[in-house]
Amino acid sequence: MPPTSTEPSAARSFWTEYQPGFRTTPAPVGSARFFADVEANRYALEPHIAELVEFEGWAGRDVLEAGCGIGTDGIRFMRAGARYTGIDFSPTALALARRRLELEGASGRFVEGSISELPFADASFDLVYSNGVIHHVPETERAIGEFHRVLRPGGMAVVMVYHRTSFNFYVSIMGIRRLLASTLLVPGAARAIARLTGEAPDVLDGHRELLRSQGLRYLTDPALFLSHNTDGPGNPLSKAYSAANMHRAFSPFAAVDTQVRFLNLRAYPFGSRLERLDPVRRLGRRYGWHLWIRALKG
Repeated sequence: MPPTSTEPSAARSFWTEYQPGFRTTPAPVGSARFFADVEANRYALEPHIAELVEFEGWAGRDVLEAGCGIGTDGIRFMRAGARYTGIDFSPTALALARRRLELEGASGRFVEGSISELPFADASFDLVYSNGVIHHVPETERAIGEFHRVLRPGGMAVVMVYHRTSFNFYVSIMGIRRLLASTLLVPGAARAIARLTGEAPDVLDGHRELLRSQGLRYLTDPALFLSHNTDGPGNPLSKAYSAANMHRAFSPFAAVDTQVRFLNLRAYPFGSRLERLDPVRRLGRRYGWHLWIRALKG
């Protein structure tokens, strides 16, 4: 979860009320069933996470997760035998992550803090892992510099950011979602969109309020519209990057590799089922929404 924002109080409020996984299960938040459902849904929809991160390969190594959220990926590192540390700025996320640790009897530690000012000594970790976090902070390059600082020579950063050159950015968000959002002030439109896309009514209510308060700017300002149409209305900041952007940002590292995954079809009819099909996953390797960076420190 993002540790900072252009408006830290707004970011803290948003990421305290919302954590990835909250909308995937009706189970009571913090229950064993809640964690099991969140984990099952995550890796069914995004099996590439395990493929690219290789949790088992970090056994006996020092791993830092920057923006650990509720510990869904963190628990996989701990099960594999990594010496795991998670850092996040959200007390809600950290409380749930510690609850997950308690339920599973796993060994790890969680720290409250900022990914832009990591409270760790130089050369402390073998891996810095950050999935879907640095694109939510204004100081993205500063966070990358911090990852480089706390890694040991030969250490690895594995990071995911939103991919600008993707189907989700150009077609889903800037095309279809913007068109649908423009109709939200029409009576009955929100109900029709909810039936068509499966979007939650409270999410559509949030977009409608933004359209009322911001007017046409909500639809015509790409940065504003993107921020509120990735993780939900009220999200203060989201950015999307090309592979070339990330190669430049990670230039302090000795070697940088990028890969793309996950079309993100959740708002389309049967989208979650389609996402699991091999041909769709192959398309995700070219036009996916998740841009993964593996960067080696020299």
